[in-house]
Amino acid sequence: MKNKKHNLPDLIKSFFCEYLPSLRGGSPNTVSSYAEAVSLFLKHLQRHKKIVPSKITIDDFSVQNIIDFLSFLEKERGNGISTRNARLAAIRSLAKYLLLEKPEWTGHLHRIMAIPTKKKPTLILDYLSQKEIDVILETPDNSWLGRRDRTMFTLMYNTGIRVSEIIDMKVEDTCLERNKSIRVCGKGRKSRSLPIWKSTVLLLRQWIKLNRLRSDSFLFPNNRGTKMTRSALAKRLTKTVETAKIKCKELRTRKVSPHTIRHTMAMHFLQAGVDITVIAMWLGHESIETTHIYIDTDMEMKTKALQSLKDPHTKNFRYKPDDVLLALLEDI
Repeated sequence: MKNKKHNLPDLIKSFFCEYLPSLRGGSPNTVSSYAEAVSLFLKHLQRHKKIVPSKITIDDFSVQNIIDFLSFLEKERGNGISTRNARLAAIRSLAKYLLLEKPEWTGHLHRIMAIPTKKKPTLILDYLSQKEIDVILETPDNSWLGRRDRTMFTLMYNTGIRVSEIIDMKVEDTCLERNKSIRVCGKGRKSRSLPIWKSTVLLLRQWIKLNRLRSDSFLFPNNRGTKMTRSALAKRLTKTVETAKIKCKELRTRKVSPHTIRHTMAMHFLQAGVDITVIAMWLGHESIETTHIYIDTDMEMKTKALQSLKDPHTKNFRYKPDDVLLALLEDI
C-alpha cells in the first residue's frame, strides 16, 4: 500500500478538511473559494495534460503547470487580474501547507510560492449619486420580492456590507430595540457592529414581522425560504436598476453591481466629512491603505484641494538634456 505521506491527493484532502477550516480557522467562504481554485487547476491539468486529479503527483504540481493555468484563466476563461491573483493565492496557501508536511519538497514548493502576483492598473471606483441610489431604493414594488429587495438594498447602502455578509446574515444578527444596529461577520471571521437608520429599522421590523422569521432564520431568504446566492442577489439588483432607468436617465449608462452600493456608501461618508479611519473600520478593511482608494476616486475633494492653492504663474521652460542617451531615456 502506498504511503499516504507521499500521496499528494491525500495531502490536498487534509488541507481542505482539516488544516484550512480547523487549524487555520478559515471561514466557509474562504474554504469554498480555495477549493474552487484548486478544483479548476486540477480540471485544467486533466483537460490539457491528461493528468487524473486523484493521481496527481508533486511533479505535476509544478511552476510551469501553474503558470499555464493562470494564463488559461485570463485568456480562455476571460478572468480579470484580480481573479487570477485570487486563484494563485489559494495555490500558494496549499503550497505552504505542503511545505509543513513535506519539508523534503522545500525547493520545489518555494519556487511555487515565488510565482508573482500580477500587477493591475488602478481603477477609478464607480459609485452612485444620492439621486441615483434614492431612485434604486424606491423602485421595488410592494410584492414579497419587492419588499425584500427594498429592505435588503437599503440595509446594504446603510451599512456598506459585502454580498457574502448580507446573504449570511440571520435575524439574530439584528438589534432593533435599544442599540438599533446589526452584527456583521466579515472576512477572516472578524465581527463588527454597525448602527442603522430609523428608516432601516422600520423596514426590518416590518419585514421580520411579515414573514414571522425566527431568530435563526436567514434575514433575506429566497422564495423557498433558504439562503440566497450571490448571483441571485446580483440578478435582483440588475432587474431593479433596469426598472429605475425609466425614472432616472443618469442610470441609463451605468452598470450597477452589489459592490457599487458598497462603494457608494463609502464615498458618501467621505464626502460628508467622515474620517477615513472610521470608514475603514465600518467597511471591515484590515488595512487603511485599502480604504485610501476612495480618496483617490473623489474628484470633488481633489478639485477643492486644488482651489485652495494659488496658481504660481511661473514662466514656462523646457529642460533639454545635453546627452543623447539621457534624451532618449527621458522621452520614454
